[in-house]
Amino acid sequence: MTSAPMRVGMIGLGAIGQGVLTQLAAMPDAAVDIVGVLVRDPSRPRPAGTPPVVGTVEALLALEPEVVVEVAGHEALAQHGPAVLRSGRDLIAVSVGALARPEVYDSLVAAACEGGAQITVASGAIGGLDAISAAAVGGITRVTHTTRKPATTLLGAEGAALTEPRELFRGTAREGVLEFPESVNVAAAVSLAGVGLDRTELVVVADPAITRNRHEVVVEGDFGSLRFEIENVPTTANPKTGRIVAMSIVRTLLRRCAPLAIG
Repeated sequence: MTSAPMRVGMIGLGAIGQGVLTQLAAMPDAAVDIVGVLVRDPSRPRPAGTPPVVGTVEALLALEPEVVVEVAGHEALAQHGPAVLRSGRDLIAVSVGALARPEVYDSLVAAACEGGAQITVASGAIGGLDAISAAAVGGITRVTHTTRKPATTLLGAEGAALTEPRELFRGTAREGVLEFPESVNVAAAVSLAGVGLDRTELVVVADPAITRNRHEVVVEGDFGSLRFEIENVPTTANPKTGRIVAMSIVRTLLRRCAPLAIG
């Protein structure tokens, strides 16, 4: 007996949201049905085949999704996330940098408890979160996260004049995520998996010599040490976002309904 496709709502239809739809369209056997998407302007013309679009979170929930995916940015997660969670729907979030603001973190956690739901942090542009969270059980002493992106991605036109790498930030992940909200969501994810936003050291570098977004994470603790590095191909629509982010969302959805889950 074949089970019905999982009903999924989505918040946001930018580069990541479009990437999710593209990935799912290429996987006809995936038991995932995007029943609706919450966008800022539902009246805007959309390509053929776009799922129904709505303008309020109430309208999205009325479409009866089983789970909701957020791919719209910090403010969208802060604004709409609590209502989703209070309704009892699980929420898969990409813009986890929003949790660097204590009031947003508290609001989302309280709403999840109230609705008996769960927030899942998608791996997004990073990896190794399962190993980091496992290491945190035994005790982590130090986490450093270095993000290198093309100079123009971080600095715009100013970056075109750079001839060597420029360190733009060094400090706690909480401070860095708030300063670069569109570029280092992954640092928030690493921090939440490990020792927290105030103990994770973040370095952000604008590098004119690279064309891919690079993240290097080093973790030390009772378990030993872990070093993880990834180079992401940026999306054409938004160079600050890697193509793998949409893939991570699809993988997270497929994992929910898979008979065998890895990691």
